[in-house]
Amino acid sequence: LAAGIKETPPYLDHTLSERVLPDDSTWTLEGGEIAITLCKQARGRNWPCVFEGHEPLDAVSAQKEQQRLLLERFQEENPGFDFSGAEFNGSAPQPDAFMGGMKTDAR
Repeated sequence: LAAGIKETPPYLDHTLSERVLPDDSTWTLEGGEIAITLCKQARGRNWPCVFEGHEPLDAVSAQKEQQRLLLERFQEENPGFDFSGAEFNGSAPQPDAFMGGMKTDAR
């Protein structure tokens, strides 16, 4: 992932730790700040870190992200239910493998 102004060295130039969907990823520039939104190719998988060689999330943050992804999956698969107040008792399983894995979009 590289971002910068033409004809100058990039502000950001790192290899991503996982694959993304370029056509579904976006960037915006507002108030002098750039916001980059990356769409994961493997939905529901917790990335160890965004860029290769960077520090991974600590165990507590990784578990919280895994729980968030699992709740996002439950909400997507059960649109009539409200999981906003759901809590986990113990650790959450990997959302991309739990109960047969996630449904994939036809691309």
